[in-house]
Amino acid sequence: MHIRDLLLERLAVTTVNTKQTVGEALKKINESGYRSVPVVDDSDMYKGMIYKVHLIEYLYEEKGDENAPIDSIIKHKETSITERASFLSALIAIKALPFLSVVENGKLIGILTHNKVESVLEDAFGLKTGGINITLSSTEAKGMIEKLGKTLRNENIEGMFTLDNGSVLARRVVITLESGKSDAEVDRLVEKLEKGGFRILQIEKLDKRD
Repeated sequence: MHIRDLLLERLAVTTVNTKQTVGEALKKINESGYRSVPVVDDSDMYKGMIYKVHLIEYLYEEKGDENAPIDSIIKHKETSITERASFLSALIAIKALPFLSVVENGKLIGILTHNKVESVLEDAFGLKTGGINITLSSTEAKGMIEKLGKTLRNENIEGMFTLDNGSVLARRVVITLESGKSDAEVDRLVEKLEKGGFRILQIEKLDKRD
């Protein structure tokens, strides 16, 4: 999965121009309703991010000039990703940021938001389709996924997510199976998994999310 499949396109992104003053930048952010937006120049070259809180601190705590340039308040000038970046690299980079700027050849082409990242994780858990969500573990970490696949070969797996990766002792797997199973069918499935050497940690019925 690449970022180009998830980004919010440039035309839909609110930005501040490097030529705008501190006062103009704060007004733009207030109108947008966001706490931070990308900063670009006249050619749409990415210059960093600017935060509402830093503008307010400069104006009201530091008694700064609202007509001053925003250069000293711009943050994360070197922080961006490309549209060909992997989802994993984006997941790591976005942790401490409100969004990630997506840049190609120096130009801003869009942003990646936390909502988009969360939607990918929800999909991995099978939350979009709903169903029977089962968290299980096995003491045999090596070959666990293959063994689980054989045990569930007649089931429709809507989502799968592994935890404790790297552990040689045990690993947890969260799977979501298609909805529509009766309680008796779920009980038989649990029995089948337990006979296969898996320990059932949690079972939850999930409603489909729009």
